[in-house]
Amino acid sequence: MPKNDVELPESPRGTVICTGISKIDKVPFLRELAEEGKRRGARVDVHDVGSMLLRKAEILGVPYRDEKILDAPEVTLKTLRAAVFEEILKNLAPDRLGLISLHACFRWGGILLSGFDPYYLNLLKPTLFLTLVDDLRKIEERMAESRQWRGRLTRGEIIDWQNTETFVTQTMSAFLNRPFYLIPKAQPVESLWKLVVRPDRPKAYISYPISALYKKDSPVDAEEFFAEVRAFRDFASRFLVVFDPMSIKDLEMDPARADEEEAALLKKVTVWRDFSFINQSDIVIVYNPHGLDSPGVNDEVYHGFSNNKDVYLYYAGGSRSPFLESKTTRIFSDLSEMKEFLAEKYGPHRPERSELP
Repeated sequence: MPKNDVELPESPRGTVICTGISKIDKVPFLRELAEEGKRRGARVDVHDVGSMLLRKAEILGVPYRDEKILDAPEVTLKTLRAAVFEEILKNLAPDRLGLISLHACFRWGGILLSGFDPYYLNLLKPTLFLTLVDDLRKIEERMAESRQWRGRLTRGEIIDWQNTETFVTQTMSAFLNRPFYLIPKAQPVESLWKLVVRPDRPKAYISYPISALYKKDSPVDAEEFFAEVRAFRDFASRFLVVFDPMSIKDLEMDPARADEEEAALLKKVTVWRDFSFINQSDIVIVYNPHGLDSPGVNDEVYHGFSNNKDVYLYYAGGSRSPFLESKTTRIFSDLSEMKEFLAEKYGPHRPERSELP
């Protein structure tokens, strides 16, 4: 893979479609992303289909309250969406980057409703598709504060909606042969900006033990270890787009708040999501200096290696399983050596050793 320059284009162009279920707060996130772009000298616009649709309804003399808009007849919603997309098309500029916030679908009244019009997908000519995902607990808290969504969805329905929103968006991107990325809401906007501007920038998934650290007999302090991982992630983020499994913390939810079926579903979704992060990455970096036994890390190593990813392992814990060694591209026992290797291979220049914290 060619090395990527740190300097990003000053005026990125194109159209990015960003989906995500209600109360994931896409628009504030996209506005932060736009501000990051403007700070770097880019010209960026945010187009919020939801708020524009409500304004169009008022202008056309069919005003709807926010909490009632999805009860409108299907033909009314299609007409309003068409009017909104026509306005967006008119305002998209060839020398600006357009960030469009919309829904792929809605879960409302026990059924799925479409949130987009395939006809306009071709006209918008998107260059990139993103779907935002967030902690289930945070989405539940926001919905509980919303007149529109309070008490409307069970936890299982919210989980299913996030999965469906991702699937439909991914299908849209495949139909148009455009890149798609699943983005955790906690992803730093600086990192996401690099991805939006340069989708070809190298991407990495960081794998590390999590559950093993909370065992009573764990020889490693969890908080100290996670601080080390964050420091390494920040270093790698200088030249890689990094996906971190701890950006979504659904498995940390209070077990008393989830029934057995929901808990099982959360586990399955967590595995699927982390594998999705690996699938959209170029490399897997395993941070396990103490050699902790972690079935999750082992599965991620195998998944990455068997799906055409280079797997780099930081392991200073003594003897290693030959099965683990057979599924890694390179193993490092010294962290500075691994940092230097990654920076040289994926960064814009070879760093001096003094630059490697």
